[in-house]
Amino acid sequence: MVAPSKLWLDATCYELGHTWNPSCWKAQLDLAKAAYPYSLKLYSVFYVVSRLLCRGKLNQSAVRNTAASIFWSTNFLALQACFSYKAVCSWRHLLGGFNIYFAFLCGIPSCFAAISIERKSRRGVLALYVSNLAAEVLYNMAVTRGYITPVKYGDVLIFSLTTSIALYLLRVGDILQPDAQSTLRSIFGSSELPGENPATTDSTTVFEKIFQFLPREVKHLLTMLSERVKELPRHHLCKHEGSCIHYVSEGFLSKFSLGYAIQTALNLFRTMPRITRRPSAVARSLVDRENVYLGLFMGGLVGAFRVIMCLLRWFRNQDSPVHIAIAGFLAGLSNFTYRSTTIVLFFASRVIENLVYFGQKRGYLPTIPGGDRILYTLSTSTILHAAVFEPHQIRPAYWQFLLRVTGNYFSQLNRKLVDVLGTNASNLYPNFWPEYDLRYASPQMQSEELYRWWIDSIYI
Repeated sequence: MVAPSKLWLDATCYELGHTWNPSCWKAQLDLAKAAYPYSLKLYSVFYVVSRLLCRGKLNQSAVRNTAASIFWSTNFLALQACFSYKAVCSWRHLLGGFNIYFAFLCGIPSCFAAISIERKSRRGVLALYVSNLAAEVLYNMAVTRGYITPVKYGDVLIFSLTTSIALYLLRVGDILQPDAQSTLRSIFGSSELPGENPATTDSTTVFEKIFQFLPREVKHLLTMLSERVKELPRHHLCKHEGSCIHYVSEGFLSKFSLGYAIQTALNLFRTMPRITRRPSAVARSLVDRENVYLGLFMGGLVGAFRVIMCLLRWFRNQDSPVHIAIAGFLAGLSNFTYRSTTIVLFFASRVIENLVYFGQKRGYLPTIPGGDRILYTLSTSTILHAAVFEPHQIRPAYWQFLLRVTGNYFSQLNRKLVDVLGTNASNLYPNFWPEYDLRYASPQMQSEELYRWWIDSIYI
């Protein structure tokens, strides 16, 4: 029998990779049968809903563009799964074995080929998304190995710093990209962030939508209360309408309502498959405490930012870009109520992306041709490496996504073979061992199977 520490190095692609089918091309066909229907369903919903939300004209051109987007994105995602497995098989056939870097190196050509199929307008977004995931995976690996000691509430601190930097950059000059500027103004309001008409990004429309569903008496009472609060004092340097108290309360309530509505919608979407069996799940989704937490995060972020800006003007009797940096940092502490690594990494990466873009535009940094494809390739290859050797380091939601794309075949890698590396590769599937067809197994694996059968016969 071959030593367990050497078995995985000489294993075939059937024994390590596509364990459900000994044939490479039939395994590829199985993957395609799983990946294409899921990818088509996923992107059909995504692009159709996006088209409806954009409220654009539904003409022949729009339908044609949507269909083309669905076609290219479906092929991108499905072929990403197929190319990854094909690269592993090609590696084994060409080199005759595996090493610890094979998953990452196989991912480079397969990921680059897949992202080249996707539309150019989507490549940057995808590259940014997977780079966030790869950064999280590398961080988890470093923590597991003891290279990094986690800082308590470090994610909250990162969010506060990036919020402070982003708002300061927007205040002092035209550094951020237009979409980032528009997003920040829509969240925090235009009165503190020059460059756009406040009426186009203010949050008063949120109240108007809520008022439509309120009883007439409640509307009248809230209107009277709002008018009274508006008449309270306002500092002469404040550019917002109404009093400072009205400005702060309006920002908090509107964003709290928005956060509550977003989390409620997400909960309802997740419970849709169970609604017919458990109708009570709808009611629980409406009153889930996560709804309140996201509402407090969004409302607290905007409310704290506004109250600090007004207080600094009242106490210092002056306005300064430094105020916005201070207010942004302190407001970012609202992340305590809804701690999400996804939100923190996304926001931080967007700030870094904008700084890099600004540096390239000014000539401080070089522009790399195909940089989005290179970033996607390296990031996704890192994730694929973790998916083979340390799947427990990947964000659970994304791991489930990988399983759905591959029809759950990704869980059928024989990670028991690479457990000898000490990465706990089989952590998620500790009892899984494939049922090999020994006619197609290597002599080493046949010996291993015989040994396992002998051990089982003794202890059963």
